[in-house]
Amino acid sequence: MYLIRDYQETDFSSLELIYHDAVMEQGRQSYSDKQVSLWASFPYLYPTDFRTLVQTGYTRVMEFNRIPVAFATLYPDNHLALLYVLAGHAGRGLAGRLCDDIEQEAHRRGVACLCTDASLLSRPVFEQRGYRLIKQEQVEKGGQQFTRFIMEKSLPVQTI
Repeated sequence: MYLIRDYQETDFSSLELIYHDAVMEQGRQSYSDKQVSLWASFPYLYPTDFRTLVQTGYTRVMEFNRIPVAFATLYPDNHLALLYVLAGHAGRGLAGRLCDDIEQEAHRRGVACLCTDASLLSRPVFEQRGYRLIKQEQVEKGGQQFTRFIMEKSLPVQTI
């Protein structure tokens, strides 16, 4: 059974592995081997940045039999910064459930419009959830060019 819960400090190394595995296993659908290797190594090349995102943001963990298998991070309050699912658990609606959770939290925090930087892989997932494309851009990281899509979704207006 899959359960969503708050991030705990003891989850950190699991989230590094989830991130790495998700990119390595699924990234080759749209990216070169060099791009995938660089992207997958983010938690290890930039450990302070990764730790800051996970620990400072609102991070939710999806677990299966008490083992983390997916996670999502809201940071800052209007930005879905991370959304990763272990390849062996992909295609089971986990990303959607985590997005629901993050969107509800953003709404609770008074956010009217949630944004994200989507990859070639995640763009269709976000489009299905009602995110719209704001712009496409090329970003250089470690000598590799990556296409990313700046997307946003209007959240329901809060009533008092």
